[in-house]
Order: sequence, then structure tokens, then C-alpha cells
Amino acid sequence: MNPISRRGVLRGAGVAAAAAATPAIPWSAAAAVAAAAPPTASPVLDAVVFGDAASERLHNVTAELSDVVAGGLGQSARVLNPRTPADWWGGSVTCTLRVDPVATNYVTVKFWGSDLSPKADNDWRLQLFLDGDILGWFDQAVVDNIDLIDLAPRLPGRFYTHTLPLPLSRTRGKRTLEVTIRAMGRIYAYGQNPAGFYYPITTPTRGIYRAYTHTAPHFTPAAGDVYGTTATPTTRPNTDAERIAAVRARVLADQNTLLYTKAPSSFDGWAYLTLLEGYFWADSPAYRNPDALERVCQAIDGRYRAWLADDAVLTASDQQWEGFGRVGLVLSKAWDELQPALDRDVVAGQVGLANLGFEVGAATPSNWSVPGWAADGTIARDTTVAHGGTASLKMVSAGQTILATPSSRSLVGPGELTYSVWANTDGVATAPHVLVQFWDAAGTYVSGSPDHHVTTGSAGWQELTKTVAVPAGATQYEFWLVSNGGQTVWFDDVTITAPPPVVAGAVPRRQAYRDMMLASREYWRQHQRHYSNQAQFTAIGIYECNRGLALLSPADAWPEAKARRWVHESLGMVPWRGPETADGEATWTLGHDYHVATPKGLTRELGYVADYGEISGMLVRMYEAVTQGKGGTPDEALRKRMVEMIKVRSWFRHPGEDSEGHRGMRIETQIGWRNEPYPGDLVYVQRTDWDGHPLEAVAVFQDPDLTGWAHQMIADGQLAPQLDLLVSTSLYTRVGLNAFRFIAQDWPAFQKLTDSGKRLPGRWGAPDFVFTDETDACVAIKRGEEIFYASLYWRAKQGVNDMARVHLLTPQSERSATVRETSIFAKDPRNTYTVQDWACWDFAINDSGQVSTIPAGGFDYPGEKVHQVFAGEKFYLAPIPADVPDPALGSTTVGVEKVLVGKAPMYVLAYAGYTVVMNTTTDRTVTYLPECGTRARDLRTGRLVTPRHPVRLAPQTTLVLYDPDAR
Repeated sequence: MNPISRRGVLRGAGVAAAAAATPAIPWSAAAAVAAAAPPTASPVLDAVVFGDAASERLHNVTAELSDVVAGGLGQSARVLNPRTPADWWGGSVTCTLRVDPVATNYVTVKFWGSDLSPKADNDWRLQLFLDGDILGWFDQAVVDNIDLIDLAPRLPGRFYTHTLPLPLSRTRGKRTLEVTIRAMGRIYAYGQNPAGFYYPITTPTRGIYRAYTHTAPHFTPAAGDVYGTTATPTTRPNTDAERIAAVRARVLADQNTLLYTKAPSSFDGWAYLTLLEGYFWADSPAYRNPDALERVCQAIDGRYRAWLADDAVLTASDQQWEGFGRVGLVLSKAWDELQPALDRDVVAGQVGLANLGFEVGAATPSNWSVPGWAADGTIARDTTVAHGGTASLKMVSAGQTILATPSSRSLVGPGELTYSVWANTDGVATAPHVLVQFWDAAGTYVSGSPDHHVTTGSAGWQELTKTVAVPAGATQYEFWLVSNGGQTVWFDDVTITAPPPVVAGAVPRRQAYRDMMLASREYWRQHQRHYSNQAQFTAIGIYECNRGLALLSPADAWPEAKARRWVHESLGMVPWRGPETADGEATWTLGHDYHVATPKGLTRELGYVADYGEISGMLVRMYEAVTQGKGGTPDEALRKRMVEMIKVRSWFRHPGEDSEGHRGMRIETQIGWRNEPYPGDLVYVQRTDWDGHPLEAVAVFQDPDLTGWAHQMIADGQLAPQLDLLVSTSLYTRVGLNAFRFIAQDWPAFQKLTDSGKRLPGRWGAPDFVFTDETDACVAIKRGEEIFYASLYWRAKQGVNDMARVHLLTPQSERSATVRETSIFAKDPRNTYTVQDWACWDFAINDSGQVSTIPAGGFDYPGEKVHQVFAGEKFYLAPIPADVPDPALGSTTVGVEKVLVGKAPMYVLAYAGYTVVMNTTTDRTVTYLPECGTRARDLRTGRLVTPRHPVRLAPQTTLVLYDPDAR
């Protein structure tokens, strides 16, 4: 067999040319595959300096809604302005640039690395156009924006570049090309309609400094093109104590709200679990308080009633793909303590009133409020006067009526209600009094009890007690404390004994909770997801429900091993079986050897993802669900796999700086597939998100590497900024549960751990490394003071696209790019995908085979229709295992994401002197003939590589070469 010449492939190729060039080459163990030496960095073909009059004249620059500014290091730039009135589209700048009529061309744009968005609402995008047609897509596509600004600076004090490839169809035979950069507004990726997805641009964009054309994938600026340097980053001052105190204050406030103020029927799963956790925390007002357990059950009662009224509460509510798993989690966490509450019936609303001793609150007691129509005076929580405990309610009338009542009504049944309250006056007051008011189920006032006044002439504490009949038709009541006439009174130690509400068709809680968990487990086992994080949500919900059933209704529970397999499956420990049929048979929709996580521990969505791949919080939840609570048992294999999955993320941490120039470690996002911000967040061990915080996995698994990396974060002063979310109002109850466990569990546990001295491998000055993952087809490489990331399997959702995403960093520079690569496999011209004429997305959502509510290619965008420069190009489909019935999982939508068909069996990527040759197969060995210089080295072994000397690549292995002569 003749070897393949990569140089020949690239010379005449379009998007699919690499595929077309090798249609007849079979795969076999004896095949010898060769690639030419990677191209050296070519000089810049052309460059326009925006804001420089001479350069702009030379390049026929025209601009709309644009200003010239003096930017970073005094260099000129153009900003693009919003329209009036504000629109999705903003200003634009157009220029003419030289291109090579034969070779593959690239466009690179220069940006100032200190620029950042002042808020998320201002995350403007810049998009390239060629001769009026759009180059690539708005969002999450193989060729994306030329820039997407974010809340953090990419490279403070220096310039960086981003590079995109041009299709040969637009440059072949041409010497020049018209290039336009257009401003666009913000995209909210989770918007469910065009108005919620596209937001207008309202302020000027970041500066656009230069645009270049060149033919080598790696851009090298010309001499004299200044990019800047900075001093070594400084250490951020430590503000941990202040931030942790703020989180603690938030947690205590949440506990008071959940116990005393908020109606349990309004609780979501995060809220009632937070209150339950408070029952076991000595610093909470809920600590060992049976009222807390009753309120947790009332909250679940509310979810039960809502579910009976609407099935979507199980499938599409705040529970996400977890269903009613948290109900099972509550039972396993507090099975013994919940027994009295479980013996009651489901209630139709709140039963009982809270904070009747006024012990909880600040200036005023929690759960007590003053209606606007009876607010002539003040109420206060007085800690200097009390009948019992440490506080009372002080009420001062300013002349007319002042009234205090609990913030929500309580349900009541027919019979008699008895109340008791202690009042303290000066012995002269006659106005202070108490009463009970009743309403029916529709909220219509029924009647009230007689006013019960204090006794005149009795100074100090006196008890006011009375038994009143609940009026016919009344189903809820309020208890009122009143004063007027300018008189002052203290109230304390209210007790109320009320008849329980009557519920038509009463359902015992044990039956209701059993029905919830059984329905949830049965639904979600038949609707398992295929993206890693979604599969994990589904799996933990199924497992938690089964744990609850094992306690509440053992006859309905699976054996523990069967339930636990769902957890193991969601972590890639065993093959993914797909959704089950109604009778419990696995469907194996992606074959019998598909795993939702790679052997090395990365998630699959479909390739490497940054933020969505940060699953440490989910791993902790799974681990604790399996090993803790009533019936929990150890699982060392599970623990080992989870720690492996957390540690593998360390290769994707690189040095960065915060907005003030302080050092930190950032998560690698440039090569990520889904909704990635640039730059990535500051992350060491675990990313702060709605469900997890930086020390959670460290505290739970107590692994020496994780502990050392966390101490590196604290030494850098970067813990406090990562706790900001925990005091925010974003997804309040969900984040509240996260904040609770930080304060009550994980921070105390972490403080007991000693620093192991371990530090993240990607820091400057650390030893070199090569990490490769052949399932996600990505690499992370450190070579001296340089880090190179690449995703060879890059957003290839319908076929092999022959493009890779790369990110190259040094302490002073940063380059990111989408570049051409070579894929090698037998390509069938009858098995291709044709790129659609879309502008927003280059795909249609695959909702695990279910119909998506979002149209293929994304929502229609505002303004004029634009056409896609890649439309009509063809991608060849990679071979898939014979037992995969349908990589589209049943979807027939044009452009839908398909699993496996976009990942080539073999890749060859050349960039900046690096050559990455990856065998992604699991059963084939290939031979590679490197065409390189005599100074090329194998970065794994450090050995020099002999040009054209055969190198065998076993299945799931990668060769990484560096040739300084190819730089």
C-alpha cells in the first residue's frame, strides 16, 4: 500500500477533501500510514491595522457604526457600536485582504487581553463574513465567532489572537477576499424562543486591532507587531474569612426562612433537603426540631399533590432528570427520625404556625409580619424581655392599630381550637389583645373569635388563653396580636392546639411517597439520557428512588446491585445500556460497548467539554447516596473511579490571571464542545456551580492530590472569589443547599486536612507532561513553559469535519484557533452529510431521541437572512459498530447530532511544531511513517524520532512529536 502524503491531502482540499483523497484505503493491522512534515509557520500574507489611516486606505476599509480608539499599549483599534434603536446586529468593518489562490487560508484577528464584559448581559459576539456571507455559525459550532467576550480577561496586559479557517471554495483562484467583522448581541443558550435567545447589543464592542491572512495553521506575527509582556502575576490577598462569614450568614438566614417563614408547599427539592440537613446541624434553629421534619414532609406532600394535578412535575420540573429521587434521599438520610411524620396523612397545605416563641429573627422575629392596613406603630424582637427563652415580641402602638400575624395561614379542621399566649404590660394598658380569624378553602373570610384583652391592673406577665369553636366552613386560620391607643405590650410563648384539617380522600404519606418514587424510577429507567451529565442525573434519581423504596416498600425495590449498576453505568464503569423497555429489557441503543465516560475518566458530550465536564459535585452526591444513610454500604470501586474522574480534570487546568493581575489556575475551555466561556473560570479541584463548591470533593474523598491542589488555591488567595455564587440570589434554593453543605460539612472537614504539598501539573515551572484521551480525542501537553491543548474530535456532530480546535499558551502569549487536520479511514461517498445553510447552529439538538422544541439550526435570528459559506460542503461519516442500530437515537431531523459518526478512527494534526497522531480505535494497530526533521522528538519518551522510520500505534494510543524546525 502506498503511504498517504498529508501535504498532498492539504494542498487540494476543502472541508471534505481529506476524505475524498483517500476513498480506497482500508484499515488493517498491516497498513502503513504516513503523513508529511507539518508546514512551517508561513509569513503573514496580509495585515490590516484598524484605526491606522494609511493601512485602512490600502485595504479599502469601510465601516458602519464604528469608532477608532486608542487601545492597549497605545495601539489603534476599532470598536463597533450598537444600532439605534438597539438590535441584535451592531456595527461592522469591512476590508480587503490578500489570500493564496491555491493553499488553505486562515484569518487571524488580534484583541487586547485586558478587555472584559462588565456583566453577563454584555457578552457581545464578533462574527466574520466573506463577501457578505457568514463564515461559520453564531454558537457552539465547528467554526464559531472570531471573538466572544466574557466576564474575565483572557490575557491581562497583552494581546492574544484567534484564528479561523477559510473554505477553499471561497479562495481558490483568488488573490484577494472581502472580509467583514460584524457585531452581534448576546445569546442566552437556554432561551426557549427567539426573544429569550437573542438579546440586542447595547454598548460598543471590545477593540478590534488587526486582521491577518496566512496559510500555516499557526499564526506568527511579523517583527515589530507588538503583543506586550507583563511581570510575574502577584498573589491575591486572602479574604477567605470575610467571604466565609458572609456564606454562613446566608445559610443561617435560609434556615430561619425555611423553618419559620416560607410555606412548605412552595419548597422545591433543594429547599426541603436544606431544611432536613439543618435538623442534623447544631447551629441551625432546625436542630433536632420535630417541626423541621414535619415541614419537610409537608413540602413533599406539596410535590405529591402537584404531581397528581400535572404529570410534568415528574418529568420537567425543578427536579430535572432526577425525578423524585430527593424523596428517597430524604428517607435514607432520616429514616428513623421521620417515623412519626410518616405515620400521618398527606396534608393539603401548611399545618401549624412557626416561631411562636419569637426566638428566631433579627430586628423583627422571623415569620411575623405587619399588614399595611394595620401598621400604625412598630414591632421588634426584644432580647431584653422574655417570658421563656431569650426573646419576646415588643409591640408599640403609635396611636392607631398595630397588628402582627404569622406570615402564612395554617390549615384547620372542624372542632375546637385552643390558644395560649403570655402578655406583659405596665398594668395600665387595656388595648392589647389577641384573636383568631378564619377563612374557607377559597380564601373567603368566615368569622373571627372575640378579642381577648389583657387584664388591667396586672403588671408583668399574664396568660391569655381561650378555646374557640372553628366556624362551619372554615379550613384555615390566622392568629393576631394587636395593640392600639399608643399602648405598649410584649407577647411571648404562643401555643396553639388546633384540630387537624380534613382531607377528602386522605392518603397516608407512606403510600403517597411510595407511589412517587415508584413512578419516578419506572419513568426514568425508560427515558435514560446519553450525555454524561444527564445520564448521571437520571441514574442518581433512579438509585435514590430505589433506596427509598427499599425502606418504605421493600416489595417494590430492586436488589441493591441492580440499582447500583445505574450509578456505575453513568460513570463509564460498565457499558451504557440505553433506556429500558417497559418490561425491563435493555435497548443497547448505542451498542454493547458504548460508555458515557472515557476509560481515563472524561465525560462524553460528545467530545471533551469544560464546564459541563466538571462533575465533581455530582460524584459526591452519588457517593454519599450509595454509602451514607439508612442502608448505605461502602463501594471502594466506586470511590476509586470517582477520584480518578476528578483527578483527570487536572490536566485541563492552566495558569491564568484574574482581572486584577493575580495568579490563578483556569479550566481549559477553548477546546470544549458546549457553551464554553473564554477564558474558563478560576478552578483548581472543583468548579463552583449551583450544586458544588471548591472544597466539596476534597472534604469528602480526602485524597492527598486533591487536598494539595486545594491548598494551592488557598495559597493563591483564590478561594474567596469562588464563593461569591454561594451568597448570590441565583437559583436561590439550589445554591442555598450548596452553601449549607460548605458551611455545615465541607469547610469544617477540610480544616482538619493537612497540606500534602501536591500541586497542579499545569503550573509554570512544573515538569513536562503528555496526556491524551483517545475516546474524546483530545490532548493536553506541557513542554517547558508552553501548554498545548487540542480537540481533534471537534464539534463533529453529523460527520467527520477534518477540523481541530487548538489552544497554545505561554506565560506571555495565547493563541486559539480552529485549524485543518487529516482524518484517515475508508470513506464512502454514499455515506455523507451535507452542511446546511444555517447561521445560528450547525446542528439540531438530539434530545436523547425525543423531539426538541428548538428548530434545527437554532431559532430564526432578527434582521436580514445571511448565507453560510460552508453550505453544501460534505462530511464523510465515520464507521460505527455493527450493533449500533441508529446513532441518531431515533431522531429523523435534518442535521441532528449523531453519536460516533463524527469521530474518525485516526487523526493527524500539525500545529506550531507539534504533530499529534491518534489511533482512536479499540481493535486496530496502525503504522505511522513520520516525515519530520532530524530534531523532532517523541514528547512521551523524550527520544529523537528517525524520519520515515515506522512507528506502530496500538489501539487507543497517541504519538506526540515536537519538531522545532516545523515551528
